[in-house]
Parts: sequence; structure tokens; C-alpha cells
Amino acid sequence: PPRRPDLITPRRSARRHARRHQPTTTPPRHHALTHQPTHAPGTSFLKLDALLSANPPDVAALSAQFAITDVAAAADNSTVGALMSTTTSELFFATSAMSVLETWLKLCVPAIEDGNNFGVGIVMEAAKMCSDARGELEKLQASVPDYYKERGAAYAAIAPKTTTSTTESTSKADDKSTKDGTLEATAKEGASSSSETKTTGGTASPDQISHVVALDVMWYLKLYAACDRVRSLYAAVCDFLEKNEEKIQAPKGERGGGMSMY
Repeated sequence: PPRRPDLITPRRSARRHARRHQPTTTPPRHHALTHQPTHAPGTSFLKLDALLSANPPDVAALSAQFAITDVAAAADNSTVGALMSTTTSELFFATSAMSVLETWLKLCVPAIEDGNNFGVGIVMEAAKMCSDARGELEKLQASVPDYYKERGAAYAAIAPKTTTSTTESTSKADDKSTKDGTLEATAKEGASSSSETKTTGGTASPDQISHVVALDVMWYLKLYAACDRVRSLYAAVCDFLEKNEEKIQAPKGERGGGMSMY
């Protein structure tokens, strides 16, 4: 059968991290969640599991951390931005991994013949699981950029306003004089301009400021949940493949099934 993509069973790692994590009474400060994902589902699961387990979200702590005291300095949120980058990478690599697994499983399907198709059904079920996971991940990936649209509109209502005014003036004068009994006229013209730029604080209400903070908190949680969903899909798919490894490698028994290499 085709060579199986690199898989590392995530179940024992998940239990180990669950035992290790204990809730704390002091609200944590949420740092930037970043790491480099890999194409191997099992390896990526272990790294993502460690990252999420070490940074459990706390709504009260996030609200305090994202509170706006200086509107001008709140044009962006670096913590949410870092998690945005991590989530985008995780979704991309998870989508790619599910696509690879789906292709590999389809290549495991043996030639069509009558009878003894139970193992083939297992392979097709695994392929469908990967296909469904890929579709779900693609939808999550498409929704991620909406953060910038929503926050940009909310911040525009409280952002300091900058105005520039320009003043231009023109003057004319005619000088008349008599020289050697002849009247002479001289025209003089001048122009000047000046500009002034003013930056004034917005007239934002407390609710408008709270709206920006609430968006940051909500999107932090949504991005964290997206990464958590990636972790769950890795665990479910790897677990199914491990439990049904023999059927996938030989859908029709010792006669084998799909291509000899992939």
C-alpha cells in the first residue's frame, strides 16, 4: 500500500498536558502565541497542544490587558495580531495536511471487485473525515481577515482627527509717478500662502471605546478557538487512522490494496 504520511499519536500527549495544567487564581497576561507549524499532523499537534495549554484564555485578564488608555496608541493590537499570524499559519498547514492525507487514503483504495469491501469502506470513511476537516478549515481560514475590517471600522469612530487648513492671499498695487512730464504707472503683485495642521482627540463615548476592546477580546477568543479546533481535528483524524491502520494498509486483507508507493 502507499507509504503512510508521518503521524504521531496525540492522545498520550493530550492527557499529559491536561494533567500538567492547573488553573491559577492570578489572571495571566496573554503573550503573543507564536510557533512554526509543520506539515506532519502529529508533530504539529504536539507543538500546538503545548502552546494552547500554556496560554489558556481568561476573559477578565484580556479585557484588562486590552483596555484603552491612550486612543492614539491603540491603532492596532499586537497581541491579537501575533495570534492572527499563528492562526493563519496553523489553518494553512492543517488544510494542506488534510489534503495530503485525503489523497493518500484515496490511493489506498484497491481495485474494484465484488465482496470483502468492509476494509474499503473504512478507507473511504477516513478519506471523508479528512475531506470534511479540510472544508471546515478552509471556511475558518476565509473568515480570519474579517478582524481587520471590523476593528478598523470601530477604531475609526474613536481615532484622533487630523485636519489641515490652507490659506492663500494675493495683493495688487499700482504705483504712479511723473518723470520728465510723463505719467508712469508700475503694477506690483504679490501672493502668499500658509497651511496649518491640527490633530484633535475624537469625541468618542465610553461605549465606543469599550466596543473596540470587546472586539479585540472576542477575536482573541475566536482565533484561540480556531487553533483549538485545528488541534481537535488533528487528534480525531490521527486517532481514527491509528485504530484502523491494518484495514487501511490492507483493505482486502493480505492481498493489499492501492499503489505500491506515494
